[in-house]
Amino acid sequence: MQAFPKSRSLRFVEQVFHLARQAVARYSSEFPKRRYTFNQHIVLLCLKVRKNATYRTLLDELIEMSRIRSALDFEEIPVSFDVV
Repeated sequence: MQAFPKSRSLRFVEQVFHLARQAVARYSSEFPKRRYTFNQHIVLLCLKVRKNATYRTLLDELIEMSRIRSALDFEEIPVSFDVV
């Protein structure tokens, strides 16, 4: 079976994630909760703007976006963006 080609959204997420890793620290504070990285947070915010979505809509869509979750190394889906 042939694998699906990468979507534009997946390529966008991979590029932003790569740039975020180079540009910012892994965590935004000295004593983070360590649930999600600052890099993951930045990518989700960029994806939210690109899709012109609300936080709730983006999180609902993220449930169905297994390839994007894999690209971001999510172990679980975030319940909100204020966990960094």
